[in-house]
Amino acid sequence: MTTLDRFARGLDWNLLKYFVQIAECGSIGSAAESLQLSQPSVSAALRRLEAQLGLQLFLRTRKGVQLTPAGDVLLKDCLDIVKRLVAAPAGLRSVTGSFGGSVLVRTISHIFSPALDAGLMAFKARCPDVELVIETAHSDRIVESLLSGESSVAVGVDEQPHADLRRELLLRERQPVYCGRTHELFGRIVDDPRDLADYPFVLFGNGEPSVLRDFRNRYGLGQRIGGNADNMYEAGWLIGLGVGIGNLPEPMVNSMWPGLSMVLPPSLVPELDIFLMWRADLQDRAAQLLVETVLEHVPKARQIDLA
Repeated sequence: MTTLDRFARGLDWNLLKYFVQIAECGSIGSAAESLQLSQPSVSAALRRLEAQLGLQLFLRTRKGVQLTPAGDVLLKDCLDIVKRLVAAPAGLRSVTGSFGGSVLVRTISHIFSPALDAGLMAFKARCPDVELVIETAHSDRIVESLLSGESSVAVGVDEQPHADLRRELLLRERQPVYCGRTHELFGRIVDDPRDLADYPFVLFGNGEPSVLRDFRNRYGLGQRIGGNADNMYEAGWLIGLGVGIGNLPEPMVNSMWPGLSMVLPPSLVPELDIFLMWRADLQDRAAQLLVETVLEHVPKARQIDLA
């Protein structure tokens, strides 16, 4: 019996779940946070999976992890399995006429959207027996999961229209450049972003939206890297410690990091369009109703045709 034959017979499905989460998050630390597990536990699970397969699935890099060719093949197979499992409840409900189960919403972290909050609360009031499952991931992975059929509804940054997807603008979020209380720029406003080029910058690891990347490149920001974070919370933490300056969502800072100081005039900071997105061929009635309910709470002036 080969190693792969033994693997198939003794498969621990949790190992595949952890593997997919690591691939989607781009790092073991972010995957552990999303799974609400310790980082050593997730690392151990990955080592066990690689040992069972006899293959290396990830390369460790400065910014996180990168799939090996073997890992890329396994991820495609896992996503196909997940796609079938996600579709199964909808198919069963169409036969039985029942209305329950769960709806998966994949989203970027730390969303501050009154429309989304109101929509989710209204949906739960209408459908108390449907479980809402929220998973966080980087924006590029969110769009990939929608296109692959792994998920049906998502919230994130969609940088180009796709024929298979529909989207609605939830909010435009300012992403100012901030510094911490101990930084020499604290309490100052710099009129020209180019004057910040020599300051160490905290980068937001994998999945940085092109709006932020283009903004940095335009003014030479980030040439000196002070720190690199897997998610917005960790970026805010590093900025607050004075490790460097960096872009953060304004609502998140107001709520979680009020001690940070904006260093550029509001008129110069980039804005990020954050969308509610769903598959054009959405079949699950619970997921359809979730989308409809959230859209009911999006301000009418914001509802524009973005398909």
